Amino acid sequence: MTAVETYTKELIYELRLRDIPGDVIGDAVAQVESHIADTGEDPADAFGSPPDYAATFGEPKPLAHLWPRLVAGWLTGFALSGVIIDGVFALIRGDRTAWGIDPVVAIVAGSLGLVTFFAAITFLWGDRIKDPRKTL
Repeated sequence: MTAVETYTKELIYELRLRDIPGDVIGDAVAQVESHIADTGEDPADAFGSPPDYAATFGEPKPLAHLWPRLVAGWLTGFALSGVIIDGVFALIRGDRTAWGIDPVVAIVAGSLGLVTFFAAITFLWGDRIKDPRKTL
């Protein structure tokens, strides 16, 4: 990993901690990469450390607004994992699950539910970083 890649990775992390929007993060990363490509300068010399440069975009925001999502995520993951586990134990016993459904159905439904839930978290709740140098 190059110095620029390491720097931008740390910068993205610091900006995410400050809850900076994805398009602003993309612009900051593009500026760093373009400047370094033009000058060959070390990113830390040009912009300061990633935490220092990230501080120019605003103060870290409290994570209190994330609690509902964290609790909902934990409960959903716990419930769907419980369905999968119940299905596995019912399959081992050769019996039906606690809800009276076929164990294979429980395992498949729980697995699909977890995959769908994590995909929703990633793609719907996530604020994607947008590179201003790339157009669709």
